[in-house]
Amino acid sequence: MSDVDPQTALSQFASFALDINRVWRFILLETVRYRLCFLRRRLEEVPECNYYLYVSENKTIKKNKMSFCVKLYKSIADIYDLVAPEIHSCMFVTVCCTIPKLIINFYHILLVQDGREPPEDLGFLITHVLQLCFLLFSPCIIVELHSIEVEKMRIFLMHRYIEEVDPKIKEEIDTFLQYTGIRTFHRKIWRCIPMNIALPLEVANICVSAIIVLINFTHLYG
Repeated sequence: MSDVDPQTALSQFASFALDINRVWRFILLETVRYRLCFLRRRLEEVPECNYYLYVSENKTIKKNKMSFCVKLYKSIADIYDLVAPEIHSCMFVTVCCTIPKLIINFYHILLVQDGREPPEDLGFLITHVLQLCFLLFSPCIIVELHSIEVEKMRIFLMHRYIEEVDPKIKEEIDTFLQYTGIRTFHRKIWRCIPMNIALPLEVANICVSAIIVLINFTHLYG
């Protein structure tokens, strides 16, 4: 039995560790999205009822629907704020490491098209680009879904506010609207990099600019 090269084993372990890191990040963001979606559905069901029934310790408990949903929204926002520093750190490192890889892979694709590298490499390069894009942009898509769920809740609350005649309930709805306006799920990585559907466009802009510079410096097309 041949011995395994320690350097190869270390490289495989490092790749596996990075994949596991991306998995837990995806699970956390998806959990937040699921809870927001669940809260929105509970808020929208039977809109004419202004109370919420649930079971705790084999007892049926009746709560004010708006106040209860505000507390649930606050708990979801608190959970996200708790893990946000780690997620933002990981996303920042991912962005910084992925953009150079994308630029290099796109440049090698151009080399293949120009006949300077074997055509057999094209399949591997395209697969690698798709993998990098999926790992980088999938969290941004989920965060965008967070914002969509909050927007749906705000639209429903606004309609309720217009149709409601009870001043007390209108005040509770207004409080909910103000709170969702202050604690939004629009996120930026360390307040500078948009962590939403705009990130792919920003990355594409950087990659195109860098590839144009590489083509000019290397005189790829003469």
